[in-house]
Amino acid sequence: MTMKTGFVSTLIKRVGLLLLLSTLNSQLSAWAQGTAFTYQGHLNDGASPATGNYDLTFTLFSVNAGGAAIAGPLTNAATAVSNGLFTVTLDFGANFPGTDRWLEIGVQKNGGGFTTLSPRQHFTAAPYSITAGNVTGSVSAVQLTGSISPSNIGAGTITSNALASGAAAANLAVSGQSGVGSGGLILSPADNNNALLSAGYVKLGTTQLGDGWLQGNSGAPPVPRYNHTAVWTGSEMIVWGGFNGSTLNDGGRFNPVANSWTAVPTLSAPIARYNHTAVWTGSEMIVWGGNNGANLNDGGRYNPTSNSWTAIPNTLSNTPAPRQLHATVWTGTQMIVWGGVGGTGYFNDGAVYTPASNTWTAVTTTGAPSVRNSPTAVWTGSQMIVWGGYNGTLYLGDGGSYNPLSNTWTAVTTSGAPGGRIAHVAVWTGSQMVVWGGFNGSVYLNDGGRYNPSGNTWTAIVNSLANTPTVRAYVPSVWSGSEMIVWGGYNGSSYLGNGARYNPISNSWAVVSASGAPGVRYSHTGVWDGSEMIVWGGYGGSYLNDGGRYNPAGDSWIAVPTSTPPVASIDNTAVWTGTEMIVWGGYNGTNYFNDGGRYNPVANTWTLLPTNGAPTIRDFHSAVWTGSQMIIWGGFNGSVDLSDGGRYDPTSNIWTAVTTTGAPAARAQHTAVWTGSEMIVWGGYNGAYQNNGGRYNPASNTWIAVPNSLPNTPAARALHTMVWTGSQMIVWGGYNGSFLNDGGLYSPAANTWTPVTTTGAPSLRELHVAVSTGSEMIVWGGYNGTTYLTDGGSYNPIANTWTPVTTNGAPAGRIDHTAVWSGTEMIVWGGGNGSILFNDGGRFNPALGAWTPVTTVGAPPVREVQTAVWTGSAMIIWGGFGSGGSALNDTWSYTPGQTMFLYQRP
Repeated sequence: MTMKTGFVSTLIKRVGLLLLLSTLNSQLSAWAQGTAFTYQGHLNDGASPATGNYDLTFTLFSVNAGGAAIAGPLTNAATAVSNGLFTVTLDFGANFPGTDRWLEIGVQKNGGGFTTLSPRQHFTAAPYSITAGNVTGSVSAVQLTGSISPSNIGAGTITSNALASGAAAANLAVSGQSGVGSGGLILSPADNNNALLSAGYVKLGTTQLGDGWLQGNSGAPPVPRYNHTAVWTGSEMIVWGGFNGSTLNDGGRFNPVANSWTAVPTLSAPIARYNHTAVWTGSEMIVWGGNNGANLNDGGRYNPTSNSWTAIPNTLSNTPAPRQLHATVWTGTQMIVWGGVGGTGYFNDGAVYTPASNTWTAVTTTGAPSVRNSPTAVWTGSQMIVWGGYNGTLYLGDGGSYNPLSNTWTAVTTSGAPGGRIAHVAVWTGSQMVVWGGFNGSVYLNDGGRYNPSGNTWTAIVNSLANTPTVRAYVPSVWSGSEMIVWGGYNGSSYLGNGARYNPISNSWAVVSASGAPGVRYSHTGVWDGSEMIVWGGYGGSYLNDGGRYNPAGDSWIAVPTSTPPVASIDNTAVWTGTEMIVWGGYNGTNYFNDGGRYNPVANTWTLLPTNGAPTIRDFHSAVWTGSQMIIWGGFNGSVDLSDGGRYDPTSNIWTAVTTTGAPAARAQHTAVWTGSEMIVWGGYNGAYQNNGGRYNPASNTWIAVPNSLPNTPAARALHTMVWTGSQMIVWGGYNGSFLNDGGLYSPAANTWTPVTTTGAPSLRELHVAVSTGSEMIVWGGYNGTTYLTDGGSYNPIANTWTPVTTNGAPAGRIDHTAVWSGTEMIVWGGGNGSILFNDGGRFNPALGAWTPVTTVGAPPVREVQTAVWTGSAMIIWGGFGSGGSALNDTWSYTPGQTMFLYQRP
């Protein structure tokens, strides 16, 4: 078994997927068989069962290798895994005719790209429901007596919900890895994993996982609103328009895998509106109609790939009259608009819009339902069914089925239909339209019906069923493939924050968990992403811009982030706490800042820092992490250099001032390191170049001077580098009116300097980078007044010797780039050379003396003077100065490639 090379996040590099069970939940009854089935598997993290949320993809093939996909991929984002076990519901449609089928699975953790597992898994007979063809009626539990021998139980036919709670997990917990079935594949970073070998696994060989980029939470969610629209693209939810006291024409794209928002541009967007409609075509979102104080009959097509709008003007032939509260469906090639209300009254006309030709074709009114607004509409695959609504006098309980090919209407029977209503929900199950809830002018409702267009018949959904949600209207609904999920709404007196799942096969409701759910609301939106319902926005006493992702398989919620990155800036600082990157201060070309934010890469969220008690605005300051606090000191505020600072504690979210008593003179462009007990600052510029500094002890809030009168003190300088070895501080390079290639080692224990040899040292330079490997300092790049440099050197402080860093395969010469130490490599990225900005880089391995390029596939846009930290598994970069001279505030993570060792259970 092999795994294709590709970039995955660090956790997935240790993941092997053990496919244990493939099961089908089949209802052997008079109800028509659905196409959804349950798939259960086992996921290992190294040698242990995994626990957490993983993203999975499932694709159906007719061959065991190669070939074209028959269906999928289906993406199950943030799939819950407990003690190695996961269960998902898959629906590939009617693609099991009896011939062989194979399932291909991809897996990732925290984004970073999916790894395709090999080999594909062969489906057994269970998904074909072979037995179902020979059984009539339901087989009830009372008809099964005695014991069923193992020989009478088909392999893979007992589903997870038929097992006692925790039985499978308990079985694996008892047997450990030795209990995993034959063929299990494990990826481990260990060449000789004793735990796996002792459990019976055989090492097969190695695979090289490539490097890659992932964009983090880089944008704020759209502003609060309701009466907006939302569509699902296959990878993102796009929300647009709406009302929050003002009419809106902006929006955002939410990616649940990256858990991040990207703004939808307003350039060339339709004018602001609400009560409009939106559909997804497969490549574009089309919005049309609505109201902004006047009824509208124009719109636009938004392409998220090009991030651009194309207008749909109201001057096209056969454009429907201006309207709002109309119904819209997408047929696969066309958008059908029908009904609504406008300045001339209520409508029962409409039109079919074809984006390929940018044309409208009128919908006949012959045989159409009567005039109305607020009907619901579903697309069956061949017809649009509209139902319900209001005509200014009556709340309606009728409707019609429209065939766009023949341009004809067929009446929906009223026999057995629910009572008239508006603000209800409607979904298409594949064979039936389910309507539920709403308002009839007098009361809010919690009943409904299932309409079968084949028989033109209704089946009631009574409100006496167990777990039926309370009365409500103005609630979105989604169809999961097997259930209709409703959540939130309004009941005439209260905003609601609960819901339920309706199963039309069993005609039953199941309560949606309230744990972790968003706050109460109505007139919000909901979309189905393949495994989750995403709800967002609405009104709940105030306009909202938060939401949640509901996973029915786990009956659990995950919040949709509302966090906002700090404002775009440059010349800020960044530290890594062990769990978060903290950025602070900086300048955006106009303003200096004293705010910042904490970025959590696991949650992919930002938390803004308080400004209360923070140091004053500045850039070119320094920052260190003590293990519990970030210390800021010095810098420039646009007028004067500074000699004060502050300590920020992320646990208490509080700032404490750094004393100025005994502090070094004010300065900027200095350097700082943390020794384990003190922050040492040195050098810099304040109108004159400096070669003194100070040692700050946060425990006592005191300074000890590092004077320039000590023997062997390096010459004054700025724009130099400084690293901490564990016992000494190394200063090297920089500028003081001349470019430098000398330096010194400062020992705080002895309060002494030792010169750094210039023999074999890199040439003189400024604005280079430096990292400490634990035993050596590596410097690279920079500028010498005429040339942007692509060389460097590795300095051994014990031997006081330099070793050149090869230029073979090195990135192009540059300044204002960043560098981090990964534990085995120095990773440099970004920067500029006075003419162009870069979004490439390289990884230098000092043990091999060799460079490896950093991939530009999926890389951030070009930039310089960004910040960067190493998390232990990835490099995070933030902000910087981009093309066009604009400051940035986007977040990206880079994971280097890694060799992994493959183990298999015989």
